[in-house]
Amino acid sequence: MSQLNLPFEILGYRILRRLGLGGMATVYLATQESLGRLVAVKVLASARAPSDELVQRFENEARTIARLDHPHIVSIHDVGRTSNGQIYYTMPYLPNGDLSHRNLRDEPERVLEVVRALAEALACAHEQGIVHRDVKPENVLFDKLDRPLLADFGIALNSSGETRVTREGATIGSSGYMSPEQARGQPLDGRSDLYSLGVVCYELLTGEMPFHGSDALAVALAHIEKPVPRLPVTRRAWQPLIDRALAKQPDARFQSAEEMLAALDVVGRRLRGPAPSRPARAWHGLVERIVAIPRTQRALMLGGLLLIVLAGLLALLPRAPERAAQPESGTPDEAPAANDGGAAAEPAAAAEPAPPPNEQRAQRLQHAAALLARGRLVAPAGDNAAEQYLAILADEPDQPDALKGIRRILDTLAQRAAKAIAGDDIDTAITTIAEGVALSDYARLGKSAAFSAFVAPIHGAVEDRRTRPRDPFDTRTLAPLQPLLPTLLRIDPALARTLEADLERPATLLRAGGAFRDANGPAMIALPAGTGSGPAFAIATTPVTRGAWARFAADTGRAPARCRASQRLLARSDGLSWRTPGFEQDDEHPVVCVSWNDATAYAGWLSQRTGARYRLPKAPEWLRVAKAAGSGSACGAANLGKRAGDDGRCDDGYLYTAPVGRFAPTPPGIYDIAGNVSEWLDDCARERGDGCRERLFRGTSWRDGDDESNLQRSDSAAADIGYANVGFRLVRELPAARAAR
Repeated sequence: MSQLNLPFEILGYRILRRLGLGGMATVYLATQESLGRLVAVKVLASARAPSDELVQRFENEARTIARLDHPHIVSIHDVGRTSNGQIYYTMPYLPNGDLSHRNLRDEPERVLEVVRALAEALACAHEQGIVHRDVKPENVLFDKLDRPLLADFGIALNSSGETRVTREGATIGSSGYMSPEQARGQPLDGRSDLYSLGVVCYELLTGEMPFHGSDALAVALAHIEKPVPRLPVTRRAWQPLIDRALAKQPDARFQSAEEMLAALDVVGRRLRGPAPSRPARAWHGLVERIVAIPRTQRALMLGGLLLIVLAGLLALLPRAPERAAQPESGTPDEAPAANDGGAAAEPAAAAEPAPPPNEQRAQRLQHAAALLARGRLVAPAGDNAAEQYLAILADEPDQPDALKGIRRILDTLAQRAAKAIAGDDIDTAITTIAEGVALSDYARLGKSAAFSAFVAPIHGAVEDRRTRPRDPFDTRTLAPLQPLLPTLLRIDPALARTLEADLERPATLLRAGGAFRDANGPAMIALPAGTGSGPAFAIATTPVTRGAWARFAADTGRAPARCRASQRLLARSDGLSWRTPGFEQDDEHPVVCVSWNDATAYAGWLSQRTGARYRLPKAPEWLRVAKAAGSGSACGAANLGKRAGDDGRCDDGYLYTAPVGRFAPTPPGIYDIAGNVSEWLDDCARERGDGCRERLFRGTSWRDGDDESNLQRSDSAAADIGYANVGFRLVRELPAARAAR
């Protein structure tokens, strides 16, 4: 029951007090009686009948929050109607207030934590197609562990195809944090939220908003027209991030929250850089104290400090030589006569004029070259080559020497990033690429040849990692590149998508099946685990060929097995082997006259070559694949028998074996599972006291007619004897299958 004078009750909740009142809803503190926990209850405002749009916005907020499962987004417990029909939903009670009441100006590391948490929350929302549109300190709440959580999705824009909640061209949001396109009422995407987060970051660092105005319209115009302000010198490590986040054009901003997170990593490394020397600490302390002084007092103090510095500099200048003693009759300021034979006094030296623009440029180029030689490419801030070149380009955007210097820096950064990728130092790679991208943006290189040259070594390093021989189901060689994806998406989207597919492929193959091939292995089809079908496994698309067997025999020196023409006891066996099975074959035909022992040895050899585990199929696995071919095969659908004396049926063009893959495959892409050769299996047909007496083989071969059932055709033989109509194909074990063993 409610303890307040409210016109409604909410079943199961005892309302304690009001926490806040907004234009759309009122938030109450309540106890959820079934669990005895405190919750926040948000109830749609009831002062007047809510409009359909307001109701829709409120319901949209509840649906939106329910879809977002993230540790830095406020979750939702329950949705319902009050006793008088008002809509409400409940959330966790967050007792530690919102970000607008925190002063973090002197805690840059905490600012980093908060902004990172919000960027991660936005990444989750944007992935779901949701644009928050009202990122501001008041909408960042802190839980009892003091973790920041993004709240209030009341005006969020959902791009998932649901009905729009606001009219096209309507301007909704908080003017102080609006992106330029939001202020204009233009279409928005996630980059608008990143702009707002940049404003929040600036405010946390300085205690002030980046743009000011006499009213909301003036503030909105400032966002559109005014340049990005400079941060205090003590916060210069953040300036590249602020410049990028607050870019006027969305294309010049971070293109995703992941990119912003990468830039935050760069800031973090700069904040945690080597400790400054004692003089540097003293200087930064002085700067910090000066920055904290009110502006009027600061101006007077800086003026006095400037006079002291000038006096010190004058004291260090060399003194002018003293003039010769003047005659007593002369006055102290009397000039010597022009014809008295004495030396004329030197005229006072004129103030040295500023060097002309060309000389300034030359000085900058010379200084930049010296910084390059010392390895100071883009750091430290205020004393690096990049800043010298950019200063020139600010006045002369096409100055060739400065552009050449920028290209040299980009080339060096690209090589560093490529080396870091090759060495699994992905953090360094991300930082270095981010520095290169920022430099390219500042130099306005866009998609120029210089930027393409920057990308090329990075592309090559990733491609080298991708194309190394590896187990398609083992992501260990590619997994270190996972954090690189957001950065790679900015500079090389096609490669990023390819790498992402590579990383997801093992899970896709295990879940949905598909074709793959191990390095040095045969073409395989993965068959996912399913109800009643056993664990996942992969099976070769064709039987092992004579050419593949010849490579195995040459590599191992394995002697040919005894071979018979058929399973009949008195069948011909003289001189038969895999090389001479009694009929002509080439390297594309399935190998025959190999025993079960031979086939098992081949599987072990291939396992060593590939690093994967190969073996013969077990009967349930073989039958799972064979069922797709049906119980029999019509003439022309498989290589079935046509022998002397036959009436001409199944004239498929092959009297004996056919090259593998000449007949249509059966789903999901398996050739010759019926016809051509019967196949050895990993099953024992007849046990004996000390082991297996005979091994099983199944399926029709070139000897059998179309009246034979492929699923029923089964026979066995001793493990050391081969037959002219029996070959084999291999199964490859998959990670899921190994786990099930």
